[in-house]
Amino acid sequence: MESFTRPPEELLSPEEVRSALRAYFAEHSVPDEARRLRDDAGAFGEAAFDRARWRALACEVGLVTMAVPEAAGGLGLGLAHLTPALEEAGACLYPGPLRASVLAAWAPGPHAAEGLPDDGAAIVGLPQSFASRRPHLVLRDGRVSGVAAGVTHGRVADHLLAVADTPDGPVPALVRLDGGAGEVTRHPVRAVDLTARPADLRLDGVPATVLAPPDATARTADAARLLLAAEQVGGAQGCLAHTVEYAKIRTQFGQVIGGYQAIQHRCAEVAVAIAAARALVHAAAREIDEGDAGTAHRLVLLAKAEASEAFGAASDALIQVHGGIGFTWEHDAHLYFRRARATSALEGRPSRLRDEAVRAGCLSLL
Repeated sequence: MESFTRPPEELLSPEEVRSALRAYFAEHSVPDEARRLRDDAGAFGEAAFDRARWRALACEVGLVTMAVPEAAGGLGLGLAHLTPALEEAGACLYPGPLRASVLAAWAPGPHAAEGLPDDGAAIVGLPQSFASRRPHLVLRDGRVSGVAAGVTHGRVADHLLAVADTPDGPVPALVRLDGGAGEVTRHPVRAVDLTARPADLRLDGVPATVLAPPDATARTADAARLLLAAEQVGGAQGCLAHTVEYAKIRTQFGQVIGGYQAIQHRCAEVAVAIAAARALVHAAAREIDEGDAGTAHRLVLLAKAEASEAFGAASDALIQVHGGIGFTWEHDAHLYFRRARATSALEGRPSRLRDEAVRAGCLSLL
């Protein structure tokens, strides 16, 4: 398997990525997309996101280009740079296909450049069980058949990034859904997250490109789980920001509620949980980029478990500190709450992930 190295940080630091994305999302009122989906399920049609904004993010801002290998004309940045971008997207509940598209562009291996979509703004879908590496798809002679469940943006996806079974073992493959060859049947699935429009896809003889050899499948699966954890950390940070902002202006019994010790403690507990989850995400990203595969896997499991719990706690606090208004349909709190619960169920519950991490030897990290 080829060596993977992290590009020099003087080219573009992770914090510069974070700052740029935060400024973009603040300037373009991205949370409005989530609100429009809440108020009108058909606001953006089956896509469930603003295609023009996605094109701007993917091509003009260059989010997908950052992950594309240098051989294919991209920057070839590692996960240490990509996870901050996912955090900022999660903080404002961005509903576009960022996570799947970045993962497809980043996918390791000598064949990655050959399989990338020609259009950086192409919509890539990802099955909900990607990291489990138990494929329900079979790849033979360049064509895939089988079922992919709960595919993100599956109703309109141009490509599907999934693990497919081959005679040599499971491999990450990019399936072209819009090419007209083979048969693709899409079955919409209802989701707890109002900003999601998943679908089950049944494929029969659909063309696909292998993105990486079998020995890179585990690394790609870890990256998929880690990008989801980064998105959760961002969601938790968004909850905390809204909670603190409200606590500084809401008065009760003649005093700003942020002055009450119970509110302060609640915010502090959430902040500590987010810091712990973020530290694990960043450590795992560095390890995948340039470290040991076994250590990276253990850190990814712990990072996803911690991120799920931090997002859940932060969304709970957001609702409770806001009191009665936090339970209303018009407030953003339930959008964060729904995404926290939906993402916690993806790629393993915290208890199962920690159990798997212990069996994988995570106690040696101490």
